Amino acid sequence: MIFIFLIVLFILAVVLLFAYQKIYNPGKLCRVCYRVVPEMVFTDETEEEDGMLDYYAKCPFCDSELNWDD
Repeated sequence: MIFIFLIVLFILAVVLLFAYQKIYNPGKLCRVCYRVVPEMVFTDETEEEDGMLDYYAKCPFCDSELNWDD
């Protein structure tokens, strides 16, 4: 009986952990260094051929470009 209670408690803990991480999303995962990058990361501006400014973000850990659309 206690064994079943411990299994149910473990499953509940795992479900609550995933729900907490889904609600509290601290940022995006970098695809190069696999670190969590906060949403408010420094963005640089570059000038494109048509004269418009394009903003992009870099990972502060590995300096790779981040794609926030994914």
